Amino acid sequence: MNDMYVTADLHLGHSQNQHGFGGIIHHANRPFSCIEEHDQFLIAQWNKTVGQKDTIYILGDFAWRNHNHYIGGLRGKKIMITGSHDKMNQDSIRLFTEYHEGMLVRTLNKIPFVLTHCAMLVWERSHYGAINLHGHSHQRLEEHDAIRRMDVGVDGAIDYTPWSLDFIIYKMELKTNQEDHKRYTRSEEELNMIVFKNKTNNARMFAKYKTTT
Repeated sequence: MNDMYVTADLHLGHSQNQHGFGGIIHHANRPFSCIEEHDQFLIAQWNKTVGQKDTIYILGDFAWRNHNHYIGGLRGKKIMITGSHDKMNQDSIRLFTEYHEGMLVRTLNKIPFVLTHCAMLVWERSHYGAINLHGHSHQRLEEHDAIRRMDVGVDGAIDYTPWSLDFIIYKMELKTNQEDHKRYTRSEEELNMIVFKNKTNNARMFAKYKTTT
């Protein structure tokens, strides 16, 4: 049986610019002396974890440039969901098993997943147990026991390895999902009051806007 993995935010090749600013090592506080050491370590961790016939979902910010160089050196069937920095040509896109712009909704191991680069506040079928996996936040978005959502970026992974889908499902099954439950068990009167409050606030703000334009 082939395994499935998920990862995000590798930022391969994302070094400082010509003025010495930025770079993923600085931005995400990764403990590497240079981008070459960073890339070699992340690639090694990927290849010791993922088998050639395994499937791995990449939730954005895969590489800064030279995508062809990195794609060919990584094992597994790679399914790409684009992020903030994934600008590549058609030659690179064809090297992925699948390529999706921004979002992929898919059932994996009989569980609905919404795969995105950025975290979602609400998502399709969230109140029926659907799980949002995302990257982008570099583990700086606080987790909540009631929300079936997870940052699968390498910054929170053990030794920068891709996340096993089996582990993700195990972790999500421990969540209570109380927040979604509360949202969808409000009475019709409560929901209508929320709509009325929002509409009133918007009308008040629009009136203020009209007086200043």
